[in-house]
Amino acid sequence: MLPGSVFLVVLFVVPLTGLLLLAFGMPNWTLANFSRIGDTPVYLTVMRNTLEISVTVTALAFVLSYPIAYALTTGGMVLRTFLLIAVVLPYFTSTLARTFAWIVLLGRNGVVNQFLLELAWVSQPIPLLYNRFGVILGMTHIVMPMMILPMYTVMSSIDPKLMRAARANGASPLAAFLTIFLPLSLPGLIAGILLVFIYCLGFYITPALMGGLSDVMITMAISSQILEQLNWNFGAALSVVLLLAVLSLLWIGSRFFPIEQLLGFSDGKLSSSVTRRQIGAKMLMRIGSAANALDRWLPSMRGRGVPILASFLAVLLLLPVLIVAYLSFSASSYFVFPLPGYSLRNYEAFLFDTLWVRATFTSIRIALMAVAMATALGAMLAFGLSRGAMPGRGAMIALLLSPIIMPTVIVAVATYFLLARWGLQGTEFGLALGHAVHAIPYVVVIVVANLRDLNPSYERAARSLGAGPWATMRTIVAPLVLPALIVASFFAFLASFDDVVYVLFLGIGKITTLPMRMWEGIRQDISPTIAAVATLQMLLATIVIVVGTLLRRQKKT
Repeated sequence: MLPGSVFLVVLFVVPLTGLLLLAFGMPNWTLANFSRIGDTPVYLTVMRNTLEISVTVTALAFVLSYPIAYALTTGGMVLRTFLLIAVVLPYFTSTLARTFAWIVLLGRNGVVNQFLLELAWVSQPIPLLYNRFGVILGMTHIVMPMMILPMYTVMSSIDPKLMRAARANGASPLAAFLTIFLPLSLPGLIAGILLVFIYCLGFYITPALMGGLSDVMITMAISSQILEQLNWNFGAALSVVLLLAVLSLLWIGSRFFPIEQLLGFSDGKLSSSVTRRQIGAKMLMRIGSAANALDRWLPSMRGRGVPILASFLAVLLLLPVLIVAYLSFSASSYFVFPLPGYSLRNYEAFLFDTLWVRATFTSIRIALMAVAMATALGAMLAFGLSRGAMPGRGAMIALLLSPIIMPTVIVAVATYFLLARWGLQGTEFGLALGHAVHAIPYVVVIVVANLRDLNPSYERAARSLGAGPWATMRTIVAPLVLPALIVASFFAFLASFDDVVYVLFLGIGKITTLPMRMWEGIRQDISPTIAAVATLQMLLATIVIVVGTLLRRQKKT
């Protein structure tokens, strides 16, 4: 466990500390960089844009995600399977590919405008892209799975007998939902809102590609200061402002419940103590009475309303990526909807273009290095957390989860300054180090969940027969944990292979990975070849999900 802890301290804690010192102008120690933020109207506008967009996206994501999470918990097997596919597939498809899908849909000559013109609903293309509407729509679509999964985790732990008991005592379906199900699902609701809002604050790819000049967010300002203007101290100050905002939100969230419960680090069920503290019995009774009265006036759909709504929203989640996959088979050299003919020319252009192929192999090399480090170190950390009675376990869990909760831009900027001191900026190994830090939490979460299901009596029996710790690990634990390690390595590979932000900051223009090649292509000239690459990325995500599912089923049998 010690190697993994040292790795995270050196490559995560130390860079963030250095970022903080740089923002204060070390060694001169000044507040000038922070004063400039408050004294410059353009940066105050950037802060306001970031807050307004993040709040709007979080609210929309909650409203659209709750019906899907509810139907995932209460629906039939067929509906649950479809909804799970609709949530998980976009979640593991790269943000860049999904953003590209929306650019294709919303562009001036995109699918939506072509459809509206074909129906004669508009006389000319309407501006749906490079404005706040496009940013909010794209961001909402991307964060919805992130909102759904925490809510579903909590909802699935709610005993269905409670709802049946409420109905048996005369409560209407609406009253039972408002007084029983909704209060008990509040922990997941709060976790989803918190995680999505934090993610929105640090969102970079979608606002940078879909936003206009009047919708600049703080991550874009950080990127401009670091990569373009080379104003490292001021860029660090902007990063620290974002970092403090995120830490404050995490502290507020921890007052409600420990988020690590949602990620498999706690054996206990999520408690409804938050609900009991915040909503008194009298208020619940009044809500129930009002809901019973309202339910008598509402038209009955016999329980079909939520499944229909959830199915419709799930289709919308899948639609953008499916349309891009459809367009990737176009015989045309530009996007036309519907397709004038079918062809594999875009896939051939990818496979036989030296630049695309070289970028792909670069991504694979970096991902394999990151996977080797993340899997080895993450497995040791997971075993230590699951089997060891260590002091400061809560602090270690917080450290482990931080790389995937913190905005990627902040971590990438901080890591850049550290690697620059070591002369590793612009190298594949340096980039792999950054990717490994980001991938370790995924490995730990997956392996910890597996170890929790592992019967410790197997290990005790081996030790009672004279096996030492290493022999027990090699002959008992390792074979049982191997499927989880394979799944974890797949997800670590995906986390590295799909990254853009780390490449932008750590690659400093010297490394071109596959996502970086896509990024440059989207910014310069959108071509159907990018649709083929995005489709292949979605196919890779699908393969990872299927393999992971099969390995887990094999373990259970």
